[in-house]
Amino acid sequence: MSSFCPDREQCPYCKARGSCSVFAYYYRYLIDFVDGHPACSLIRILRVRCTCGSTHAILFAPIIPYEQHSLFFILRVLAEFFLHIKTVDKICSVFEISTSTFYRWKKTFESHRKEWLGSLKAAETALIASILEIIRKNPFAGFASDFFCKTGLTFLQSHKNPAPYQRKQKSCNDGFP
Repeated sequence: MSSFCPDREQCPYCKARGSCSVFAYYYRYLIDFVDGHPACSLIRILRVRCTCGSTHAILFAPIIPYEQHSLFFILRVLAEFFLHIKTVDKICSVFEISTSTFYRWKKTFESHRKEWLGSLKAAETALIASILEIIRKNPFAGFASDFFCKTGLTFLQSHKNPAPYQRKQKSCNDGFP
């Protein structure tokens, strides 16, 4: 985020370069796993506006749009399940999540994993190996950006914002996600 400069970015909607500027910030909660317990932090999110009128929230890679839990929190939950460390009930209790949330994350992970690896490689790769590969990506932001460009979603994002679909869709080869 420290290197993000909106006046040098290209708007994902109109493709104009240098037309975005900071116009606001908002706060949101982010839940992570710290010292063996879920921990909630209040973080500040930058918003930019383009001269075409579109607005964009600038999220750093471990934040999943429309999700309160961080990517690494969710990957930790799934890792404990795939390694058979805890039962689903125990995982939900320890991480303070509902079973429906757990199963939504699991289903989304399995779907996105196939998008990322391809069906054949996904079938050959252990689920936990996929989690470890994601965690070890350096820089992680490159993986996050590549996945977004391929799918139009942030990794583990379970639904899309309906607003962009009221406009003509653009490819993301040049714009920021």
